[in-house]
Amino acid sequence: MRKLKLFRSYQAEEKWLSEQAAAGWRLVKKGLFYTFRKHSPQQQTFSVDYRTFKNKADYESYLSLFSDAGWTHAAGKIRSGEQYFTAPAQQDSELSIFSDKESSHSRYTKKAWHSLLKALFIFVFMILSSLSNSLYDIGIIVHPSRAFLTPGIWEKTGGAFWQAFFFELPFAALRIGLYVLLIGYVLLFAFYAAWALICAKIDRGIDNEQME
Repeated sequence: MRKLKLFRSYQAEEKWLSEQAAAGWRLVKKGLFYTFRKHSPQQQTFSVDYRTFKNKADYESYLSLFSDAGWTHAAGKIRSGEQYFTAPAQQDSELSIFSDKESSHSRYTKKAWHSLLKALFIFVFMILSSLSNSLYDIGIIVHPSRAFLTPGIWEKTGGAFWQAFFFELPFAALRIGLYVLLIGYVLLFAFYAAWALICAKIDRGIDNEQME
């Protein structure tokens, strides 16, 4: 079974994955979609970490660390970012791979900076391409029509226009796609950076109440 689902927080995602395990669906892969395999219903706790690795040795050492602590790696790859771990649920305590709130909230900060780095890489690539008159023109941001390179396409009318338009549309979509990715990564950075600040503010409020 494959499902496409978005979450506002990692905690909400972890809760949903635990509910799927209780319903008899085991997580086996996470990409754009969640991929599940039918399994006997299990009471499982899920924890999602965010980390990327430069080499396989560091990644395997990271997985071994959690395995020794009783966690099973359910999904995630060396450069996927999100790493999904599961362990049998405990009724008398709340199980988590994080030792404190700060390390849990750091997931949002890591993903925010990772998204910003990707956005900056794409932006620099577009600037350099624009300066060298290459495939990507930075002016597409203001004038999307410039993604269509067929000479005189906007002066054509009737059937000639539509024929030229639909012929070039797939290529124009590829050119515009990079800008869509740029905007998407910027929005991800803003969302996760804001969420990290909100979590920190909530924690400070709770700590102040406890001190009082």
